[in-house]
Amino acid sequence: MTKSVLYGLPFMLCLLGLEIFYISSSIHIPEATETAFDSLLKVVRRKGDEKMPMNTLEATMSTFDGVFEKFTSESTKYNANFIVFLADKDPSTNLSWCPDCVRAEPIIYKMLESSPDDVALLKAYVGDKPTWRNPQHPWRIDSRFKLKGVPTLVRWEDGAIKGRLEDHEAHLEHKIDALLSGK
Repeated sequence: MTKSVLYGLPFMLCLLGLEIFYISSSIHIPEATETAFDSLLKVVRRKGDEKMPMNTLEATMSTFDGVFEKFTSESTKYNANFIVFLADKDPSTNLSWCPDCVRAEPIIYKMLESSPDDVALLKAYVGDKPTWRNPQHPWRIDSRFKLKGVPTLVRWEDGAIKGRLEDHEAHLEHKIDALLSGK
């Protein structure tokens, strides 16, 4: 070994030791050394040690384009990206007019939130019942989505749908789990 390697090795071991101490303590480390520690932390930390909370965005038909653009631009930050198309809530009851949505929503959220992966979810509201029933509804005829029913849960990857669960199956945990795992 060369002298530079021999002299550098104790320094690296010292930094690693300090990094482990830094991770396990709550003391403040001066900013000048945080950069070195933060870069080592990325090497030391195992995947999954710090799962980000599920990132959730909401959109209506009128706000969808802007929210969807944000969703797709941030998609590389997450292991899994989902869009759930839902019926609007009835203002008098605060429940969806769609009984399948009422049944599926809590199950979908529970499954996505409990995923070990970092997940992003876009909730897209299709409108009230008469709006949704129109055969010319924008998301029914949009070639990206081709919606047939609500709720519809889709996995979005590389600018396209990579899997979907339609209204009659969007509440089934084993199907959501398969969609989460990319199967």
